[in-house]
Amino acid sequence: MNKLSKNRIIIILAALVLILLAILILGRILGPAKLNKPESIAFDSVNGTLLISNVGNGKILSMDDKGRLKLFIGKGIKNPRGMKVLAPFLYVADRTQLHVIDLQEKKISQSIPVEGAKMLNDVESDRYGKLYVTDTEADRIFIVNPGTRQVQSISSPLLKSPNGLVYDRPRNQMLIVCFSKGSPILTLNLDTNDLSVFKETLYDNLDGIAIDDLGRIYISSWGENAIYMIPQEQNRFIQWKSAVNSPADIYYHQPTNELLVPLFEQNRIESFKVE
Repeated sequence: MNKLSKNRIIIILAALVLILLAILILGRILGPAKLNKPESIAFDSVNGTLLISNVGNGKILSMDDKGRLKLFIGKGIKNPRGMKVLAPFLYVADRTQLHVIDLQEKKISQSIPVEGAKMLNDVESDRYGKLYVTDTEADRIFIVNPGTRQVQSISSPLLKSPNGLVYDRPRNQMLIVCFSKGSPILTLNLDTNDLSVFKETLYDNLDGIAIDDLGRIYISSWGENAIYMIPQEQNRFIQWKSAVNSPADIYYHQPTNELLVPLFEQNRIESFKVE
C-alpha cells in the first residue's frame, strides 16, 4: 500500500470518527425529550398538542394525545413557569419578563419586560385578552396589555406568595391561590381590581387552581399532597385526590374532560378523569 492510499484511509477514518461524534452529540441534544420539573400546562390549539413548561432546564415541551414528548422551544427562555395560549401566540412567564411565542414558528416574537417583577409565576387572560400574571416573590399581580405592552400592578396584604390563578368567566373575576400556610382562595374583581377572600382554607402551599365545565373548582396543595374540589354549591371542600406529591399548576383540559397535574418533583404528568 502506497503512502497516498494510507493517507486516504486515515482521512476517511478521521471523517467517520467525526461523523460518529456529531451523531452522539446531536443524540444528546435532540434525543428523547424528558420532563424536568414540569410546572405548567397549556393547550396549543394551532398544533393540537399540550405544552409543558419545565423549570429544571428552561425548555417547553409538546405532548401529543399518545403522551409522546417533543421539544417545542429551548432557546431564549431561562425559567418558564405559567403559560397561556391566545392563538396564534403562547405567553410564557419567565422571571421578570413575559415572552410572546409564535405557535406556528415556535420562536419568541417579542419579550415584554415587567417592571417591578421578581419571579413571575402563573398567567391567565380575561375575556378581552388582557393578561394577569402572579409574582410569587414580589407579592403582586401584574396586568399586561399584550397589544400596547402597558403594565400595571396590584398589591395587597392578602397577596402572600401568590401562585396559581384562573379566570371565572361568569362572574368576571380571577380566583387566586397562594403558596403560603393556610392559604385562602382570593378573588380579584376585574371591574374594580379589588381583592377579597373567596374561601378560607386550612391547606398549605397552594400551587394551582382550575375550573371545569360545570363550574367546580380544583386546587392543588403541596402541604397536603392533594387535590381539593369545591362543588357547584361552593359550600365545602372535598378531598378529590390524595397522595399527589408536588402537584404544580393544574390544568383542566376540556376536550378530554381531564384534570392534568404536573408532578414537579416526580417529572411526570398525571391525568384524572373529571366525572
